[in-house]
Amino acid sequence: MNAVLRDLGIWFWRLIPNNPILVRVVQSGGRRTRHLWIRVIYLAVLAVVAIFGVLGMQGAGSQGSLAEFAKKAADMFKYLSLIQLAMVSILAPVFAASAITQEKDSQTYNILLSTPLTNGQIVLGSLLSRLFFVFALLLASIPLFCIIMVYGGVTGDKIGLSMGLAAATALLTGSIAISISVIKIGTGRTIFTFYLAIAIYLITVYALGSWSLLIPPEALSAPGRIERMSWLAAFHPFLALNVVLGETPAPEIETVARYGFIAKYLLAFPQYCYIGLSVVISGVLLATSFGFVRRSALEGEPTLLSRIFRGKAMGAGSSVNEAQDDDDPNQPAVDARSHPPRTVSKNPIAWRESVTSASSTGGKASRIFLMASGVLVGIVLLIAYLQKWLTIADTRVALFGVVAVEFGITLFVATTAAATSMTREKESNTIELLLATPLTSRDIITGKTWGLVRGAGPMLLVPYLTVMLFVIVDLIGRLGGSGRENVVNPEALLMLPTTFLAFTAFCAMIGLNYSIKNKRTMGAVFTSMGIVIAVIAGLSTCAYSVKGSSDGAALTAAFMPLGPVTSCMISLAPKMALEDAMVTTFGQPTVNYTTCRLVAFISAFVAALIYFLIGIYLRNSMVRSFDMTIRKQMA
Repeated sequence: MNAVLRDLGIWFWRLIPNNPILVRVVQSGGRRTRHLWIRVIYLAVLAVVAIFGVLGMQGAGSQGSLAEFAKKAADMFKYLSLIQLAMVSILAPVFAASAITQEKDSQTYNILLSTPLTNGQIVLGSLLSRLFFVFALLLASIPLFCIIMVYGGVTGDKIGLSMGLAAATALLTGSIAISISVIKIGTGRTIFTFYLAIAIYLITVYALGSWSLLIPPEALSAPGRIERMSWLAAFHPFLALNVVLGETPAPEIETVARYGFIAKYLLAFPQYCYIGLSVVISGVLLATSFGFVRRSALEGEPTLLSRIFRGKAMGAGSSVNEAQDDDDPNQPAVDARSHPPRTVSKNPIAWRESVTSASSTGGKASRIFLMASGVLVGIVLLIAYLQKWLTIADTRVALFGVVAVEFGITLFVATTAAATSMTREKESNTIELLLATPLTSRDIITGKTWGLVRGAGPMLLVPYLTVMLFVIVDLIGRLGGSGRENVVNPEALLMLPTTFLAFTAFCAMIGLNYSIKNKRTMGAVFTSMGIVIAVIAGLSTCAYSVKGSSDGAALTAAFMPLGPVTSCMISLAPKMALEDAMVTTFGQPTVNYTTCRLVAFISAFVAALIYFLIGIYLRNSMVRSFDMTIRKQMA
């Protein structure tokens, strides 16, 4: 028995604590400047929120009572927890996804497979070595949370659960990412599709969490609030965090006992269930991926099925060739596996980027699936509006959410596709072939640009056609004398495509610029996405920061078309966008609502012109520096 326990201890020691991959990556990665800056930025964001929260507690308007301190401390803890969970959801897949892809991009993966390391050591070492940095960030933020406890309103179990939810989310997303990397022979496009799926899941499930049909009657709202807990809280980190924060309290287990053994625990303890489910699912994914580590190295070897089907294909091709040779010996033989040549446009780079599946993140199947899903959601929303299941205000808000999500997905695809357009050439060693052609740098940049815009164009049609359907329905209703208020104003048909095309082209230019400057796909994509997200967040903040002025409505209407999300809001739901900015005098707004619509309409075209000018400047800059940048990287 002692020998068995000793062998198990040695096995576990080699599997995790003394894992060579874990030790090597932690020792070398801890000294990297990039990881240092990530830690600094992560802690700086949380520290800034904590500092402003403490200053707000002790500000001029504070009465200094313990109850007020406790309430403000609870609010500060809520913001810190939400920001921490959001950053962990972004950082964990980034670190984990690069574990296997980095080995494959540097062509050292086969060398790793030739070592005595077991499949479990490779997978767990790659995962835990990356998640070590995420867990270190969580541990480093504990002192900030402990400072909040001094003011009251926050207990140690809430801090522990907040950390647990973030750690479980990191483990789950990291396990999914590394499983995809191992099973799917992880490439950059595969990982980016994973990010897109995670974002869609988080947004969609969070939106469904407010649906009344998914809210159990036993769930009660917190004092002074109307939100209640959803059945989905045990399957979504942010919904589970709302339970921990007391935003949507969980019902008592006695009140939900009638739902059964499993369901009652999902309702009464969603935060613990989410952590448990994350650990179990991660274990299943990792155990499954163990069997695919070395299977990828055997892909080229023939199997029984490959021999059968390959034999049939060769036989069919031989019969075709023989028949053609018998009829006309001078006619060249045509292989059954070949296809007729494709017609290439004037610029072959533009054709290649827009037509081939290599141009867009996730491939053609992913784009078709996203477009079909968008069409289906739009039809369902229109049916709900016609059947009066939703009010006009609810329909307007739902339409804005659908269009904003679809536009955001399109921007994600356009940015990542642009960021991988040149790094893909460098990593696959086809950049030298591209430079050997008669194409100039202007031809290459122009072709990449137009190809990327054409590739993202069909995805932009889905939200636009959805809005057009509602405009047509409103027009038919007015002609029929229904007298109902329009869901969407007609000028949205001109504002939305202008904003869509301009900002999509701007994102493509940003991605293409960093695709030229960076050697690796991961660095180009995350730099480009970081800049795009910062621009969207900054413009949205500027639009909302002018609401309190005397001309808040007019300024808000002028600033909102500058950002993509706020532009969708001012185009589809202008009253919702301007309701907080309409300064009133004796109950009447000081700015005419029609004037605000006109200002927003003009500002949309001005914003589009600004984005197009920035895109032209970036394009000319890339053309001038293309040869020098590429030659430096190839030297």
